Amino acid sequence: DPTTSGGTVNRSRYKIGAGWRDDFTFYHEYDLRNSRLLDLRATWTTHDAFNLRLGQWKADYNRERIDSSGKQQFVERSISTFWFTIDRQWGVMASGRVAPGTAADSKWWAGVLAGNGRNNGGDGGRPMLMGRWQWNYTGHVLPFSQSALKRYEEPHASLAFGAVANDSAYTRFSSGGGGQLPGYEDGEDNQYRIYQLMQEWAWQRRGLSFQQELHFKSIEDRVNGGTRNMFGGYAQVGWFPSDRWKAVPQPLEFALRGAYVDPDSPADLQDTEVSIVANWFFNGHRNKLTLDVSRLELDDDVLARNVSDERARLQWDVSF
Repeated sequence: DPTTSGGTVNRSRYKIGAGWRDDFTFYHEYDLRNSRLLDLRATWTTHDAFNLRLGQWKADYNRERIDSSGKQQFVERSISTFWFTIDRQWGVMASGRVAPGTAADSKWWAGVLAGNGRNNGGDGGRPMLMGRWQWNYTGHVLPFSQSALKRYEEPHASLAFGAVANDSAYTRFSSGGGGQLPGYEDGEDNQYRIYQLMQEWAWQRRGLSFQQELHFKSIEDRVNGGTRNMFGGYAQVGWFPSDRWKAVPQPLEFALRGAYVDPDSPADLQDTEVSIVANWFFNGHRNKLTLDVSRLELDDDVLARNVSDERARLQWDVSF
């Protein structure tokens, strides 16, 4: 909201994890600020090449959304997340890693999900089908965490592709559940047929980090007719200057991000974001101070105009 400024508690959550032997784990996460269940999942690990997960969690589709809110370079994710994330879903997913440590080192995910968002089961129609393949071409797995805090001596990188198909009453998903993108009305069961494709790349070495995503999303309104094809994505780079100049404090990081969305709206408007950030890590991602400044141009699909503004945010992120 460009008419407001100030500070607030952005997130307040508790997280509980447990395990039995080495092959069965349980995880639960609850949003205290909004009083809602986020994660409730169990994972069975039989072998590196095959794991099975059941419950509700952030579907393993794209890196920026999988990255925990507590492990980001910026105060919040890019503007492309609003349009393309499939977020938390109920369902079951298989995954695994093959050919570890070789040039063919890869991870895969394949899931059948309810497709109606957080705390919402199936609607009797076609479920959400999701797949992701990730090539760890350096022979190392790069964790889902932003900023080059581990200062790897050897490059850790991945190239990934994903796909989604879904029928539901919703055109977008978030931590709040199913909802609608600008220009869409509340739907009925299976009104909107969605197909998505995603390409992603991430790389870290020493004090440098890169990651980017490209997205395509097609929404077919099966009641009123019409199809919109949306494109978007982001790219960001982070750097710890101490990797080059030893006199610079090691906890200081700078990063730059650009993001773009073409929502294929009737007004033919686009969303853009350019953000810069400075981080000071007291204890890695578990205790850090983040200051980011953004230039935003956002599509107002109702008034058929762009809203442009600058935004500055300061956040203290602490886990204990």
